[in-house]
Amino acid sequence: MTLARTFPRVKMPAREPLRTVIFDGDCAFCLRSIALGRRLDWGRRMEWRARLEPGVRERFPQLSHEETQRRMVSIRPDGRTYGGFFAVRDIMLHLPLTLLPALLLYLPGMSRIGVPCYRWIASHRHRFGGAREATCSVRREGHEGG
Repeated sequence: MTLARTFPRVKMPAREPLRTVIFDGDCAFCLRSIALGRRLDWGRRMEWRARLEPGVRERFPQLSHEETQRRMVSIRPDGRTYGGFFAVRDIMLHLPLTLLPALLLYLPGMSRIGVPCYRWIASHRHRFGGAREATCSVRREGHEGG
Protein backbone atom coordinates (compact mmCIF):
# COMPACT_ATOMS: atom_id res chain seq x y z
CA MET A 1 0.00 0.00 0.00
CA THR A 2 1.50 3.30 -1.05
CA LEU A 3 0.68 6.51 0.74
CA ALA A 4 2.15 8.76 -1.87
CA ARG A 5 -0.32 10.04 -4.38
CA THR A 6 0.93 10.85 -7.84
CA PHE A 7 -0.19 13.93 -9.69
CA PRO A 8 0.07 14.59 -13.38
CA ARG A 9 3.05 16.69 -14.38
CA VAL A 10 2.28 20.29 -15.08
CA LYS A 11 4.35 21.91 -17.77
CA MET A 12 5.38 25.35 -16.63
CA PRO A 13 5.37 28.11 -19.23
CA ALA A 14 8.79 29.15 -20.45
CA ARG A 15 10.15 32.18 -18.63
CA GLU A 16 11.28 35.18 -20.58
CA PRO A 17 15.04 35.63 -20.19
CA LEU A 18 16.19 38.40 -17.85
CA ARG A 19 18.72 39.43 -20.47
CA THR A 20 19.78 38.42 -23.95
CA VAL A 21 23.55 38.60 -24.32
CA ILE A 22 25.03 39.09 -27.79
CA PHE A 23 28.72 38.21 -28.12
CA ASP A 24 31.41 37.51 -30.73
CA GLY A 25 31.13 33.78 -31.40
CA ASP A 26 34.34 33.74 -33.47
CA CYS A 27 36.61 34.85 -30.63
CA ALA A 28 38.10 32.18 -28.35
CA PHE A 29 38.46 34.64 -25.43
CA CYS A 30 34.82 35.65 -25.84
CA LEU A 31 33.67 32.03 -26.00
CA ARG A 32 35.53 31.19 -22.78
CA SER A 33 34.02 34.24 -21.07
CA ILE A 34 30.52 33.26 -22.19
CA ALA A 35 31.09 29.64 -21.07
CA LEU A 36 31.89 31.00 -17.60
CA GLY A 37 28.76 33.15 -17.70
CA ARG A 38 26.65 30.13 -18.64
CA ARG A 39 28.09 28.14 -15.72
CA LEU A 40 27.26 31.00 -13.34
CA ASP A 41 23.72 31.33 -14.74
CA TRP A 42 22.26 28.76 -12.35
CA GLY A 43 18.64 29.71 -13.05
CA ARG A 44 19.19 29.65 -16.82
CA ARG A 45 17.67 33.11 -17.01
CA MET A 46 20.07 34.53 -19.59
CA GLU A 47 19.89 33.91 -23.30
CA TRP A 48 23.38 33.74 -24.80
CA ARG A 49 23.55 34.37 -28.57
CA ALA A 50 26.53 34.69 -30.90
CA ARG A 51 26.26 37.84 -33.00
CA LEU A 52 26.43 35.99 -36.34
CA GLU A 53 24.03 33.24 -35.27
CA PRO A 54 21.03 32.89 -37.62
CA GLY A 55 18.13 35.09 -36.58
CA VAL A 56 20.05 37.45 -34.29
CA ARG A 57 20.27 40.31 -36.77
CA GLU A 58 16.56 40.03 -37.62
CA ARG A 59 15.51 39.82 -33.96
CA PHE A 60 17.65 42.77 -32.88
CA PRO A 61 17.74 45.18 -35.86
CA GLN A 62 18.69 48.06 -33.55
CA LEU A 63 22.18 46.55 -33.14
CA SER A 64 24.72 47.36 -35.82
CA HIS A 65 27.20 44.79 -37.09
CA GLU A 66 30.05 47.08 -36.00
CA GLU A 67 28.67 47.51 -32.48
CA THR A 68 28.39 43.77 -31.83
CA GLN A 69 31.84 43.23 -33.32
CA ARG A 70 33.45 45.73 -30.93
CA ARG A 71 31.66 44.82 -27.71
CA MET A 72 29.30 42.49 -25.93
CA VAL A 73 25.71 43.68 -25.64
CA SER A 74 23.12 42.96 -22.94
CA ILE A 75 19.48 43.47 -23.95
CA ARG A 76 16.66 43.81 -21.42
CA PRO A 77 13.17 42.44 -22.16
CA ASP A 78 11.96 46.03 -22.69
CA GLY A 79 14.56 46.46 -25.47
CA ARG A 80 16.99 48.70 -23.59
CA THR A 81 20.57 47.78 -24.41
CA TYR A 82 23.88 48.03 -22.58
CA GLY A 83 27.23 47.64 -24.29
CA GLY A 84 30.78 46.88 -23.21
CA PHE A 85 31.56 47.58 -19.55
CA PHE A 86 27.91 48.45 -18.89
CA ALA A 87 26.81 45.10 -20.36
CA VAL A 88 29.26 43.19 -18.17
CA ARG A 89 28.04 45.10 -15.12
CA ASP A 90 24.40 44.46 -16.03
CA ILE A 91 24.98 40.73 -16.60
CA MET A 92 26.93 40.33 -13.36
CA LEU A 93 24.06 41.93 -11.45
CA HIS A 94 21.81 39.02 -12.50
CA LEU A 95 24.14 36.10 -11.74
CA PRO A 96 24.08 34.84 -8.13
CA LEU A 97 27.83 34.56 -7.54
CA THR A 98 28.67 37.88 -9.16
CA LEU A 99 25.95 40.01 -7.55
CA LEU A 100 28.15 41.52 -4.82
CA PRO A 101 31.10 42.33 -7.10
CA ALA A 102 28.60 43.82 -9.56
CA LEU A 103 27.33 46.21 -6.91
CA LEU A 104 30.87 47.54 -6.53
CA LEU A 105 30.87 48.36 -10.25
CA TYR A 106 27.94 50.74 -9.63
CA LEU A 107 29.93 52.89 -7.19
CA PRO A 108 30.60 56.44 -8.35
CA GLY A 109 33.64 56.64 -10.60
CA MET A 110 33.83 52.93 -11.45
CA SER A 111 32.75 53.50 -15.04
CA ARG A 112 35.70 55.91 -15.46
CA ILE A 113 37.96 52.92 -14.84
CA GLY A 114 35.76 50.16 -16.25
CA VAL A 115 35.03 51.64 -19.68
CA PRO A 116 38.68 52.11 -20.73
CA CYS A 117 39.62 48.72 -19.24
CA TYR A 118 36.84 47.01 -21.19
CA ARG A 119 37.84 48.81 -24.42
CA TRP A 120 41.47 47.77 -24.01
CA ILE A 121 40.58 44.12 -23.31
CA ALA A 122 38.11 44.05 -26.21
CA SER A 123 40.59 45.52 -28.66
CA HIS A 124 43.33 43.10 -27.55
CA ARG A 125 41.20 40.01 -26.94
CA HIS A 126 42.94 38.06 -29.69
CA ARG A 127 46.04 38.10 -27.46
CA PHE A 128 44.19 36.28 -24.66
CA GLY A 129 43.91 32.83 -26.13
CA GLY A 130 43.86 33.26 -29.86
CA ALA A 131 40.93 33.07 -32.19
CA ARG A 132 38.63 30.24 -33.01
CA GLU A 133 39.81 28.94 -36.37
CA ALA A 134 41.81 32.17 -36.81
CA THR A 135 38.66 34.22 -37.44
CA CYS A 136 38.49 36.48 -34.39
CA SER A 137 36.75 39.70 -35.39
CA VAL A 138 39.47 41.90 -33.96
CA ARG A 139 42.43 40.00 -35.39
CA ARG A 140 44.41 42.51 -37.37
CA GLU A 141 45.54 41.65 -40.86
CA GLY A 142 49.05 40.28 -40.73
CA HIS A 143 49.06 39.91 -36.92
CA GLU A 144 50.26 36.50 -35.75
CA GLY A 145 49.73 37.02 -32.00
CA GLY A 146 47.65 34.70 -29.92
